[in-house]
Amino acid sequence: MRLRSISLFLLILALSGIALPILSGQIHPKEALGRKIFDSFRQNKFSDFYLRSIFSLEEEQFRDLLFNLENFELRQKLRQFYTLNYPTTAKTPLDRWKIAFAHTWRDQWRHIAKNSPKMIQREAFDPILREAKGYGVQWETTRLLAIEIPLSVHWKNNRFIVTGDSMIDHNATQPKTLFFERGLSYRLQLDHSTHGKPLMIGYSPEDSQKVYNQNILGNGSGQADMLFRFDNPFPDRLFYFCPDKSSAGGPILIKDFNETTKPNQRTDILLTFSFGQPERAYQILVREVLSTPWGEIFCERPQWIGEVPMPRGLNFSR
Repeated sequence: MRLRSISLFLLILALSGIALPILSGQIHPKEALGRKIFDSFRQNKFSDFYLRSIFSLEEEQFRDLLFNLENFELRQKLRQFYTLNYPTTAKTPLDRWKIAFAHTWRDQWRHIAKNSPKMIQREAFDPILREAKGYGVQWETTRLLAIEIPLSVHWKNNRFIVTGDSMIDHNATQPKTLFFERGLSYRLQLDHSTHGKPLMIGYSPEDSQKVYNQNILGNGSGQADMLFRFDNPFPDRLFYFCPDKSSAGGPILIKDFNETTKPNQRTDILLTFSFGQPERAYQILVREVLSTPWGEIFCERPQWIGEVPMPRGLNFSR
């Protein structure tokens, strides 16, 4: 049986590179989740894996998470399942959201609750171990190299489109604003549509003379991926743009993980690890990670990517 509820939940709710943080410092919760998921595979501990999934939530936790998510795109998906007319007393978006939520959230919980731990192990945990075994990976001798947030970049309507979710109140920030968090390593993956249109990050909206180059690789190169990491002290605001095209980008707001003035975004986590002599690199994608009051959880089955060329940037110094 397929993990149908995961897909339904996502429908409704819906570099390999920079060095890992120093262990003595504070670790971002999403990096901590990446390490825990990797260790669950390395130690063959399904219980640790399961506790970091959406299926481990209790009913009240799921309800509170769904209602309070600061995510415009996910809220709109759920509202589509409410097909009745709103009463005339529902004058604000929040009023209408409360009504739609009350009529729909239990259906989504039923889809989540019917998946047993055995089903999750069979369809989301064991396949990763089987794939790794096929490559001859011996987990006890693996080495975790990087934990990154991969984001796709596409060119459409004369501007960059970067993976990400927005705040419920669209008036809270400028249009086309990107949100990044301190303490995370990001990989912007530019697809073929961006050919000839370099992406640049800088201090000014469209000034290539004020490029930002601290803890960043591939800034404005227009080739391969761009890798960066914002740690303290860093500016709170930057800009992304194309030096050859006007109005192609927008603001970047850099937030701490516990700040509330940002969307609760769905993010994938890319795990890069090595095994063997000579070392070969392998990757696992932990999909659709969300922040909750009870810690980070993933909502979709991880994907085994397999062997990859040893990525650049793994020795990038912070």
